[in-house]
Amino acid sequence: MNYLLAEKISKYYGEKILFKNIEIGINQGQKVALIAKNGTGKSTLLKVLIQDESPDEGKVTLRKGITLGYLEQDPQFPAGSTILETVFFSDNPTLKAVQDYDLCVAENEKQNTLETQAALQEAMSKLDLLDAWDYEVKIRQILTQLQVGDFDRVVDLLSGGQKKRLALASLLIKNPDILILDEPTNHLDMEMIEWLENYLLRNNLTLLLVTHDRYFLDKITDEILELEGGILYKYKGNYRYFLEKKAEREFNQGQEVAKAQSLMRKELEWMRRSPKARTTKAKSRIDSFYTLEEKAQQKVSDESVKFEIRMSRIGTKIIEIYN
Repeated sequence: MNYLLAEKISKYYGEKILFKNIEIGINQGQKVALIAKNGTGKSTLLKVLIQDESPDEGKVTLRKGITLGYLEQDPQFPAGSTILETVFFSDNPTLKAVQDYDLCVAENEKQNTLETQAALQEAMSKLDLLDAWDYEVKIRQILTQLQVGDFDRVVDLLSGGQKKRLALASLLIKNPDILILDEPTNHLDMEMIEWLENYLLRNNLTLLLVTHDRYFLDKITDEILELEGGILYKYKGNYRYFLEKKAEREFNQGQEVAKAQSLMRKELEWMRRSPKARTTKAKSRIDSFYTLEEKAQQKVSDESVKFEIRMSRIGTKIIEIYN
């Protein structure tokens, strides 16, 4: 089942082409990675896909009834909101029931009265009615693994890393049909990253991922999209497969450009003799020359996308060496 479809979309920045006439389809259960060098239009493409910006050409369609969740690199929250309000902000009745239960538990621990006990019992009955106990356990696991706690704390006081973990936890708890994650492993330690990898693999999630963490890419994705020179290249496989096929593509592209440059030198001599396009054949040859010229002027980039373990990917002791 197709969840998200981008059809022949293009976007320009002044005269610069960020991407032109590209197509993306994300199906249920797919885990797709989008990679590109900085400044090539990757962030703009994400904004177009989440329909935060409109394409200059083409259209983006989200299947009716499908919910989309987006984790941005630098999450923003309403001023003055608490962690509790951020985590449970949703119209989902099950999520609201879990929130009420947590509030009742906290209140009952502060002051154990008949009134608080009755409220707690009512909250537990609501969870029974919605069959939401497994959901409550899942929420508790997500919050624990991502170290999100102290629900009364105001979000404004959190560090950048804490905000990123809070946004990720909130998104996973809301469980949208399709997740779009921009650098999700930033500000996570090794234990958190391993947990997130297993979580995304274990659950039948539909995912579009942007990351420079090659190990995360290699483990999670089954398709890679590379945006380069305004063109979108597609590779069915993980990061290792992408490296192999990208090298093949660039070699073949280099051969084609070299062949075009050699042929263009011959055609250029013919053009300089000022041929008059009096015949269909001559006109066709002139048109072919300009197509050939465009091909010959293509740049074959030898600059690769940088994948690395960022310094924020910290953890406990990794290796010890003796003697």
